[in-house]
Amino acid sequence: MRGIVLSCVFLLCLTVLPVRADDSTILNAWPLLDYRADEQLGYHSLHLLGPLVKHEFTGDGSISALRPLFYRQADTAGGTNLDVMYPLWSYRTAPDNKRFNAIHLLSGDFGSRESGSSNRFHLFPFLFYGSEQQKGEGYFALFPVGGTIKGWFGRDAIHFALFPLYSRTYQKGRRTDNLLWPFFAKISGEDESGFKIWPLYGQSRKTGVYSKRFFLWPIFFSEENKLDTDNPTRKRAAWPLYVSSESPQESYHSLFWPFFSRIENRSKAYTEWSLLWPLVRITQGETRHGVRVLPFYADETAAAYRKRWFGWPLYKIEETQTDRFYRVRHRVLFFLYSALEERQIETGMEKRRVDFWPLFGYSRKQGVSHLHVFSLLEPFFPENRGVEGCWAPLWRIYQQKWDTRGNKVISLFWNLYWLEKREDALAWELFPLLEYRRDHLQERDLSFLKGLLHYHSGADGRSLRLFYLPWSLPLGETPADEADQVK
Repeated sequence: MRGIVLSCVFLLCLTVLPVRADDSTILNAWPLLDYRADEQLGYHSLHLLGPLVKHEFTGDGSISALRPLFYRQADTAGGTNLDVMYPLWSYRTAPDNKRFNAIHLLSGDFGSRESGSSNRFHLFPFLFYGSEQQKGEGYFALFPVGGTIKGWFGRDAIHFALFPLYSRTYQKGRRTDNLLWPFFAKISGEDESGFKIWPLYGQSRKTGVYSKRFFLWPIFFSEENKLDTDNPTRKRAAWPLYVSSESPQESYHSLFWPFFSRIENRSKAYTEWSLLWPLVRITQGETRHGVRVLPFYADETAAAYRKRWFGWPLYKIEETQTDRFYRVRHRVLFFLYSALEERQIETGMEKRRVDFWPLFGYSRKQGVSHLHVFSLLEPFFPENRGVEGCWAPLWRIYQQKWDTRGNKVISLFWNLYWLEKREDALAWELFPLLEYRRDHLQERDLSFLKGLLHYHSGADGRSLRLFYLPWSLPLGETPADEADQVK
């Protein structure tokens, strides 16, 4: 038994002996270890246990992963992207910015305003903290106890105490004081006043800007908005029996919503009728036109965008075409099948993506194509960095990448079989049975069982190495057909 164990250890050591070609190193002991390096490119890649552990280094940065626990990517400029059990936790850093997020409930964004930072932190919906860099004012709130929130929920500022007992909001100079929100409120501001006892009655107005009133909301209401513009709008409603909106640019009328409605948009020159919204719609005009009779058929165009349905939700086509840009997407049952094509007219740049859930995904961008099997989450979250880093490699049992110059990379079962073709060089391996190498000088190596039999052919002739021995048996000169290729 001891002899058998020692023999197995010896054979394992033989299988992990590195293979070198020029400045490249490949060391494969599938599925335990896979190491690849190219000194000329400054590239080092280490995989352990297939896709579970990864560490990769290039001249631009590094990637580390313990899937699906975490995925970390760093660049030489000081930027870092870290995902932990995505989307559970994500962390982003830049030289002047730091951001973290935990499923959008806990998040922070700190840094300079020039970097796009909002400079705030929240544990939704309980804790809010931040500062306004322009004014140098900070805010803090502990919900529902009390505090101040700025820049949230469409309001410039929100003050509250024992919410919903009392709160006060500011929006574009308007102040709204609420008691037992949303039932009682008072509105005030410059030339502005109002109150509401929701849902019984409410009114508010600002001289020369707007006037609003409701009774038994949302049944009866009337509004006059944008009085200080060239498109004042007047709305009247006894919902759902009748709703109307009139302005110089558009007229809207609805009877027994959602049974019938009509829109006449004079600014965009179209008229639209709806029956049993959103099932039936007919649009006529210059910028918008089309017919929709769901679930059977729809063909609608709005400016440069065209949308078609056939047997909703069976088949959908979305198309956008301008003088500079073209985009078309075909979808079957939303995410079951999707084919996307984009093209920049002036530059000729193209992008293509095909997803057939859960079987495969294909993409082509900047002349590089990528095919992978399987595709479990990618159709739902296309080009999502967290999915691509933490999850997707776990089920991609087959991957292939190639470009227009003939370069190619193939991996089956995380390098049980792999192939790399670059310029005039070729290498492939079916672990541990066969290996083949051909470099740019047409030097060839063929190995069986990681060197049990090793054949070499090159400019210096042919040789055979047996039983992992360090010396070779000469076989003579390279045949003429091979010699011509070597030269």
